[in-house]
Amino acid sequence: MINTIITNLDFVWLPITWFVVHKHQRMKAFLFVLACILTLRLQVELMESVHHPHGMLSLLDSHVLYRGQMIYTLVIIFFLILAHFSPKTEKIVFFAACLSMYFLTFCFSMVMMLL
Repeated sequence: MINTIITNLDFVWLPITWFVVHKHQRMKAFLFVLACILTLRLQVELMESVHHPHGMLSLLDSHVLYRGQMIYTLVIIFFLILAHFSPKTEKIVFFAACLSMYFLTFCFSMVMMLL
């Protein structure tokens, strides 16, 4: 029971995102967080399918899901703070920020999962 709650804990960010960002940014921010959550699941599935649930190098003892959750949570918090304090950002600029943060997070979390 506890393991299921911890595994799906990052889904809490979806309703938080909806209420933290400004009205015209909601859909893009919501999709950004959803893409991060689903990408994390995909990365964990990839690492488990190659039989390395603790990373390829095994330098860290924690499971790759927990490492990924930490990375994605920190980036989502940073993204939500930036989105909240930039209410007059143009739509295309906000979309570009979402996209660049997503790729940055993906690369950084993959490196952490390899350790």
